[in-house]
Amino acid sequence: MNANFSYEIQTPTDRQVTIGLSGELTAERVSELEPDITELLAGAMPHLQFLWDLRGVRRCDLGARHELQKIQRAIGHKRFRTAFVASRPRIRGVALWVAHTSGDSLARPFASHAKAVDWLDHDRGRVEQIKHDGARALRRLAGGARA
Repeated sequence: MNANFSYEIQTPTDRQVTIGLSGELTAERVSELEPDITELLAGAMPHLQFLWDLRGVRRCDLGARHELQKIQRAIGHKRFRTAFVASRPRIRGVALWVAHTSGDSLARPFASHAKAVDWLDHDRGRVEQIKHDGARALRRLAGGARA
């Protein structure tokens, strides 16, 4: 592995796979993940969830985006829910691009790890999540108005 790139795949539960990436993503480096992900998908149990932790990613070139898209397309083909966590707006934009261009309706980017885990733990789709977040925001506003 390159000092400017590292990855780790963890399976803390039989339902969730966490893929942590850090450093500078290039097509060559991201393609190193593909055999490991392919192996996971081949023996995957139903209802598996993926959490891409991109908080340590500093840069992602165009080739890396296409490699991530290819991997996400394979995950989406199996209909597994995927959350991308990226604290940097530019990297979160990459995650959004990967989710949408892979055609995976069960993939979504998040700014915080807690929100990503909450979404994975509660089988809400995109519309249900928007309603949930909107209702929570309205409750906060109503509570603040009374104070």
